[in-house]
Amino acid sequence: MHGHSYAKLGTAGLALRWLFEPGGYVDPRGRAFLLAHLLDSTTAVIMGSFGAIVIASAALLRTGDQVYAIFCALELALMAARLFEWRVRTARMRNTPDYVPSVDRSVLLSTAWCVLQGAMAFKIMSSGDLVLSVLSTALAVGTLGPICARNYPAPRLAFLLVLMCDLPFVAGAVASREPWLLPIVVLTPMFLIGAMQIIRAFHRSMLLLIAAEARALHLAEHDALTGILNRHGMDSALSRITPSTHRSMALLSIDLDGFKQVNDRHGHGAGDVLLIQVAERLASQLRAEDLLARVGGDEFMVVVRDIGAERAAPLVERLIEAIAGAPYEIGDGSLVQVGASIGFACLPEDAAGTVELRTRADLALYAAKGAGKGVGQRYRPQL
Repeated sequence: MHGHSYAKLGTAGLALRWLFEPGGYVDPRGRAFLLAHLLDSTTAVIMGSFGAIVIASAALLRTGDQVYAIFCALELALMAARLFEWRVRTARMRNTPDYVPSVDRSVLLSTAWCVLQGAMAFKIMSSGDLVLSVLSTALAVGTLGPICARNYPAPRLAFLLVLMCDLPFVAGAVASREPWLLPIVVLTPMFLIGAMQIIRAFHRSMLLLIAAEARALHLAEHDALTGILNRHGMDSALSRITPSTHRSMALLSIDLDGFKQVNDRHGHGAGDVLLIQVAERLASQLRAEDLLARVGGDEFMVVVRDIGAERAAPLVERLIEAIAGAPYEIGDGSLVQVGASIGFACLPEDAAGTVELRTRADLALYAAKGAGKGVGQRYRPQL
């Protein structure tokens, strides 16, 4: 998709943002995916301008009217501007892998191009020259289809661009005073309804695709039993964290004490009920922005941003108390008790990156389990 998968909208204007609203609920990741479709590609820019220049040149040769030379010059200038915008954008993406481009400039240039197409269509159609009118009609048909196909991720914007091209074309037919062009006026509502149906159909298909992808991603990154992140989801989240000496972070490795005995005595179903409740207790002690994952049978992991070692240790104690503080109802009326051992390490004090941080938190967990049940242990070089 034009060399990238995501884009953003930079404008803060409510009216402009309304133009880009999708036709249903889409999460932020899906919206960024939709917006990326609105970015110009070199093929679309060159082919669109080439067709317009051919028609403007034919009109210039046929009539000698220098206004068509101006249309050609404007078309070339817009094409150069759009290609330059594409080049700057792609160069920045190559140099900055996490760069998310804005669609604002690309959409502005596309809108200017549609205004130019409408102006040229009005000029040709209002001339009453039937030969040029046929050529202008061919250009309109060849232009409006790609506009629908490329801009359907933002249906309101797509329809606005269609109107910018089509209404001047129709107005020119009326202004020509050629009665045999007036049926165009009658056909225009049907054409616009058809264009809108195409845009909506494409848009609905894309929303279904995004929803299916979001469901698949959620299933791939979340634990089916507890609903929290799984190992893959935590790995993915950690890979997106850029270590910084200016931002602290703590990673906690958690292993339940006594879980195997519950499983052996009451069965795996009871163990599953217990794990769900443990996940709920852990989540109740964390902030919404903190990361919580079940990374193994009875193993959990917590990542807390903007917290140093002095605050991580009390958090570890709270989590141990939350897990061990009250017995668990496991469904058959039985109450069971489990505890937790926790090893933790902090950035930037204990590790240089997230991979090393995770390894050292695991080393601290082994030390905690060796020291007895219900122990919290921070990583030390001696471990």
